Amino acid sequence: MISFEFILPPLIGCLFIVLINVYFGIHVIKREIIFIDIALAQIAALGSVVGMVVFNISEHDHSHGSSLLLPYLFSLGFISIASYAFTTLKHRKILIPLEALIGIAYAVATTLAVIVLDKSAGSDVHVHDMLVGTIMWVSWKEVLQLGIVVIIVGSFHIIYRRKFMMLTDSLPEACKVLKYPRLWDFLFFFSFGVVVIEAVKIAGILTVFAFLVIPAAISTFVQRSWTAKLITGWIMGITASFFGLIFSIKLDVPSAPVIIVLLGLFLLGGFFVYKAKSAGRQIDV
Repeated sequence: MISFEFILPPLIGCLFIVLINVYFGIHVIKREIIFIDIALAQIAALGSVVGMVVFNISEHDHSHGSSLLLPYLFSLGFISIASYAFTTLKHRKILIPLEALIGIAYAVATTLAVIVLDKSAGSDVHVHDMLVGTIMWVSWKEVLQLGIVVIIVGSFHIIYRRKFMMLTDSLPEACKVLKYPRLWDFLFFFSFGVVVIEAVKIAGILTVFAFLVIPAAISTFVQRSWTAKLITGWIMGITASFFGLIFSIKLDVPSAPVIIVLLGLFLLGGFFVYKAKSAGRQIDV
């Protein structure tokens, strides 16, 4: 028998991640910068690791809440630099696609993080947690921190949604209409990075990436409007989270891989729905 009280914290944590990541995921797919989430997540993780090494903060101290601010500030600093770099590159004509540069940033950040972690005790555990997280064992305090960040960032994007949607739908047009389009683009990347920092702490890089791309991809297959895409993505993400946590307990396996597999199956189903709709429209014609 599964205790509802046991599954509630990770489920609420997944809910917060799904709510904000589906929104960002729709932006990311439209902007064709699919790997921005995983790159920012890895850069934030690298910043935290560097902060811990520079100030000689052990994992024991970090897990018990002491000296948490310094690694977090390092993560914010690294995210700020990355956001500025991605914004600058996006608004310039470059020979290499931005997506390729984002992938390179992820690869370099991952390599540096592994090198730094390799010098610390329990490096294999650190790398594992960095990738897949520990969502099943998340505390209410971590859920609350994530919820506060999601609410603040979500409110900011709701208030200025037209500016961000304009930048996503048509960058040349946005540059003509908006004042300081680069600033708003930077704020998009930076606010996204702030969410990623908190989400990765409990869900890991791969799970956060899956929550970002897969529900948004499903909604893109079957819906057209922003509102319909958001609702569809939220339903898919929350459903996969709930059953993924249940199955992981029943099967005694890690929760993150189960959730990701379920999202993958939902994506396959969404593709078949899209193909069926396309075939139906052709028959009608």
